[in-house]
Amino acid sequence: MDPIRNIDALDVLPLQTRMRMLEDCLDAGLKYSSELAELIDRAVPEADEDEEGDADTEAIGKGNLNQWIEDADEISEEHRQFEILVGVQGKTGAGKTSLLNALLGYKDLLPPNDALVATAAICQVAYNYSNDPKTAFRAEITFRKHLDVKHELNKFFADIKLRDQLLNGRGEFEDDDDQEGPESSDLGEVIARINATAEKIGAVWGHTLTELEVMSTQDLLTKNDPAVKLLNTTKRINAADLSTFAPEVKPYLDATTTSITGRAGAETRDMAVWPLIDHVKVYVKSDILRGGIVLVDLPGLGEIVESRAAVARQFYNKLTVSIVVTPSVRAAGEKTAVNLMTENQEINMRMSGKLDDRGYCVVLSKADDGVDWETTARNQKRQKDIKMVSDLSKEIKEGDTAAKKFNPQITKLLQSLKSRKISEEERTRMFNQLREAREKKRKHMKLQKELKRQKKEAHWGQVFTAVQSRSTILAKEINRYLKERHAVFMKSCPGAKAPYCPPKIFPVSVRAYWPLQKKNEDDPDAMPEDPMVGFPEEAYTGIPALKRWLYKATIPPRERHMKALLHRLVGLYYNLQTWSDKECERIKLHMTPEELQEEYLDAEYERLEFKLKASAKPLCRQVSDCNPLKDTTEAMKTCVKQCIDQVNNWIYKDPEGENRYKKLHYATFLAIIKAGGGVFLSRAGGQNKIYDWMEGLAHLFKNQICSQWVTSLHEQLPTLQGPARAAIDARWDFRINSILTILKRQFPNQKEYLASKEPALKAIKEEVKDLICQALIDIAVNSDDVHKELAADIKAKWKTTFKRAADPKIKGKGTMERRHKILNTFSTHKDNKTYKDAVTKLKKEVSEEINKFPKGLDAIWRIGLDKLRAHVNLIMDKIVEYEKLGGDDGMEDMEGEGDEVGGSEESRKQKIVLQERIRTMLNRWYFAWNTSPDDVPMHDAEEPGQDEITKASSTNGSDIPTKFSLGALADGEDESMEDPLDAIIDLHLSTNLMEDDVKIKEEDVDSD
Repeated sequence: MDPIRNIDALDVLPLQTRMRMLEDCLDAGLKYSSELAELIDRAVPEADEDEEGDADTEAIGKGNLNQWIEDADEISEEHRQFEILVGVQGKTGAGKTSLLNALLGYKDLLPPNDALVATAAICQVAYNYSNDPKTAFRAEITFRKHLDVKHELNKFFADIKLRDQLLNGRGEFEDDDDQEGPESSDLGEVIARINATAEKIGAVWGHTLTELEVMSTQDLLTKNDPAVKLLNTTKRINAADLSTFAPEVKPYLDATTTSITGRAGAETRDMAVWPLIDHVKVYVKSDILRGGIVLVDLPGLGEIVESRAAVARQFYNKLTVSIVVTPSVRAAGEKTAVNLMTENQEINMRMSGKLDDRGYCVVLSKADDGVDWETTARNQKRQKDIKMVSDLSKEIKEGDTAAKKFNPQITKLLQSLKSRKISEEERTRMFNQLREAREKKRKHMKLQKELKRQKKEAHWGQVFTAVQSRSTILAKEINRYLKERHAVFMKSCPGAKAPYCPPKIFPVSVRAYWPLQKKNEDDPDAMPEDPMVGFPEEAYTGIPALKRWLYKATIPPRERHMKALLHRLVGLYYNLQTWSDKECERIKLHMTPEELQEEYLDAEYERLEFKLKASAKPLCRQVSDCNPLKDTTEAMKTCVKQCIDQVNNWIYKDPEGENRYKKLHYATFLAIIKAGGGVFLSRAGGQNKIYDWMEGLAHLFKNQICSQWVTSLHEQLPTLQGPARAAIDARWDFRINSILTILKRQFPNQKEYLASKEPALKAIKEEVKDLICQALIDIAVNSDDVHKELAADIKAKWKTTFKRAADPKIKGKGTMERRHKILNTFSTHKDNKTYKDAVTKLKKEVSEEINKFPKGLDAIWRIGLDKLRAHVNLIMDKIVEYEKLGGDDGMEDMEGEGDEVGGSEESRKQKIVLQERIRTMLNRWYFAWNTSPDDVPMHDAEEPGQDEITKASSTNGSDIPTKFSLGALADGEDESMEDPLDAIIDLHLSTNLMEDDVKIKEEDVDSD
């Protein structure tokens, strides 16, 4: 069995089957490598200080085995650290937390957020690799830095001072003649900021705004204050079950209060801690998280407060996939759900090649909310459907009335049958009447049941149609708006030819999902909830379809990761297999391994290195040609012109909106200037609007280079992987065959054994190829990280100008215009150099990433050659060791050459025992991996077979149904159809039958 060949052969299998088998193989490899590492660690003794102890450990091969353990631990740790960040973003009340709980399979894991969600901490949920029952649920709460909180409080008290200036003669705001009332004026803007921060301070320190007006930052951040104790720290929570974990972690995820004690027990206070939290990471076992997926609960970019902007942006910049959540009801009244995606996020996703149906999707949450099927049917002129449901309801009502008429007749018959005065003939007649009445009633009730089923199917089907109709309208509106944005971008991006790629849109009902989950539980004590109207099965809720999309969207990075680790695990397998081999034959050696290596093998290694480096030269030239910033002259000219216009528009509230010449409130304008043109959240008029002037300037350049960036780094660069792999295959395989030929000449009796080692030596090649492909991927990923810092570089160039524009000495009439003039002057006379410097830095960093590739290749060749040498040496040492232990005369001239074979007799026995135990475990590993793709059913990934069992629930289910069916619910028993009289009738009829039977027997006896 060649594991490498089996792994590569999986590529022909359907998607889900292939991924499941890769997961199985990786799990098995990690399991057995970990068990083997523990076995070796226990068996290999520590080296003693005396020579004999050292000889014993060397005899066992401690150096090679320790390296094996280190490599196994490194692979396991790399798997645990592998993460694919999936952002779940949405505005307050969008239903993100409920959606996360549904995806994770824990209804009460994360508490539902309230109105504080916009300022709540960012929460990550990752897979819990711990097998300790006591840590089945874990959380790490990272608190904010002391300096960040201090800065936020200083701004708060500065705003109070500014508010007082406005209330007492307006001060420097005297030229800002607002006519829109206090809520939308400069005063309103400042008050909104004060109230927002005061709410957070009150939650932590318990002070009212009136009390805070006479306080300072120093009064709050006292040394022994409980809140100060939390800053710059990390808290860990461990629990064995969800019922214990959820209440403990709740205060760190919502506004719940908890008791915190200050330093040295100075003070204990009940307080909300969410304003002090930087981010929270929760670890649970959930199928959807297997393979490295990490779900990140993020606020909409339009709702990020300044104090959290840096942290939020770090996560946004690292996302592999984004899920944009908007409620169906809200989406119907808003412009579109894409209001949640800022221009900054959009351009970054576009440049990273992620603005497509695999990079993000839109979830229309709460799909069951506000659905009026009759109104929908009426609007769609489907009066026949309304009439059908109405007629069925009327017919059922009439049938229920008719059914009640059977009961008096049956009751009267039952009462009469109790009498002893009636004759046998009369009794028989009554029983016949009872049977006839029961049969009529049963037929009637059967018809009623069918009518109720028809009505249920019709009613539920109409609700389903209403949900689908609204979702279809919203999806069209979202796609229309996104298509318009794409068209606008294409006009501003020279050379752009990318077609519009619509995102996947999923209407989802979490509320309908959970009753269907409970129905599937095997808990006899659980009280199942009735399914929601219109949602008879899980597929209708949209959750399985969303899981399926997420599973597929993250396949490329997960598959690369699993294959790379599997190739390394194969190398470990072969290495340990060679160390524990016992299949060599005795021969006479005429050359030591050291002599053989010096005489022949070193030259082969040098030739292989030379050939690999020669093949890398054209590859490096091709990589260099993928530099997207070779010529930025035209882009720079265009940006400088656009920059002047953009800076001129900074004075306006929404220069691209309907009322484009409406000025910013002066308080907002000044606050943005004091923020250095960076992120600022305005709350004027009760509406949140985020401003980021520096990102706007960065977008001007990104728009100009986006097309070339995507073409070079995300289209051309990946195509180099295939030729690079093929070039390595040819050169490596040829040289391995040459090395084996040399070894077979030296050890002619070992030809069969050496032939069995060919897969082991070629397995190292797969690791080399993986490292090269990852190096090519890293160029694009790291370059994407570089362009995301362009705004910060531009901001650094503007820093002095903003400082001058924020000078408190600028007062009096025309203050706003004078500050704006400083900014305009800089953009007109200095912005050419500003852009040039920032772009030069960007070009330099991208070039550095590309120039790292040749040096990285040299390091990769060294890694591969070192592993090749080590394994060849291990093979030769194995042969020599066997000969020395056999005491062959041909080895007498080599006494003392093989240090590994020295040591005491006891150490050699320990080694033999260890080798035997390792071989047993390697056999188990072998059988865990020995699954031929020919043995696997070839089901289509889009239409899995009925008998195909997927490994994770995330791969189950299909798309949301387009046609309605009650499914299993159509055959469900209707308890309301049961009649207590039926049991009484059955009792009487059965008693009568028994009496008749007795009479017949008595008559038979009499006749005898």
